Amino acid sequence: MNDPALAIIPCPQCGVKNRIGNYDSDKTPVCARCRANLMDKKEHEAFQKFQENLNQFKDLPDVGFRPKASE
Repeated sequence: MNDPALAIIPCPQCGVKNRIGNYDSDKTPVCARCRANLMDKKEHEAFQKFQENLNQFKDLPDVGFRPKASE
């Protein structure tokens, strides 16, 4: 039920909460109700860079530096 790739973005115009499952970095997400942009150009560019960085490091192996949950 809790999908880490799922984002909920409230519309700045009408206030409805929009679920964004698969973010396409070429398109700015819009509200399902009123079709307003859910983020401005600066926010969209920042999110694009964040996604690019995640994709760059997603396949690196886990070398065991993280502490265990019990520690």
